[in-house]
Amino acid sequence: MTDAWWYLTIRKYSGSGPPEEIGRKVREGLLPALRQEPGFRAYHAARIDGGGGVFSVTVFDNHDAMMAANTRALDWAGANLGNLLKGPPEVTMADVKVHLDAERPGRDGYVMIRATEGLGPSAGVLPTVRDRLVPLSLAQPGFRHLYTGRDEAQEGHSIAVSVFTNRDTATAAHAQVVALMAQHRDIWPKPTRIVLAGEVLVAVVA
Repeated sequence: MTDAWWYLTIRKYSGSGPPEEIGRKVREGLLPALRQEPGFRAYHAARIDGGGGVFSVTVFDNHDAMMAANTRALDWAGANLGNLLKGPPEVTMADVKVHLDAERPGRDGYVMIRATEGLGPSAGVLPTVRDRLVPLSLAQPGFRHLYTGRDEAQEGHSIAVSVFTNRDTATAAHAQVVALMAQHRDIWPKPTRIVLAGEVLVAVVA
C-alpha cells in the first residue's frame, strides 16, 4: 500500500454484441495505446453479471494522463465498437487514496465495484480503512487488487474496485467487508452496495 494518490475511471457500456468479441478488440486495439500513456497502472474490462453489457476500469497515477486516456478510449470505442455497443457509456471517476496488490500469485478473474454513501471527511475515514479494511482485504483468499477513493462527482460517496481470482472469493470477501463496516457505523453510516461486478475479459497491471 502507498499514500500516493492515483485516479480511476469506470465506464459502463450497454452491449449488443458478444462480450468476448469486445474484449478481443480492446485487447488488440485499445490496450496497447493505453499502456503507452504516462502513468498507466491498470486496466480491467469485464462482462456485467446477468448480461446486458460490459464495463471497464482504468487506473492512472497521473490525473492529466487519465483524462487524456479517457478521451482516447471514448474515441476508440466509438470508431471500433459501434456495432457492439449501445450508445455512450456511463462514466464514474474517483481519486484513489488506497491501492494495494496481493503478493501471492494468481489470475485476475473477477471484478467487483462497491459504492458507499454518507461518508464524512477523508481524514476521519482513512485511518480505519488502513487499520481494518486493508488487512482484511489482504487476508482474503483469491484477493488480487484494491483501488478505493472518493467519487469525484458526489460528495460523501466512495468507490471501491476489488479484483479477485473468481466470483466465489469475491462474494465471500464482500460479506466480510459488509460485516466489518457494520461494526463501524460512525465511519460507514450506510451499508455499501455492489454497483457492478463480472468476469474479467481483459486484465493488465503495470
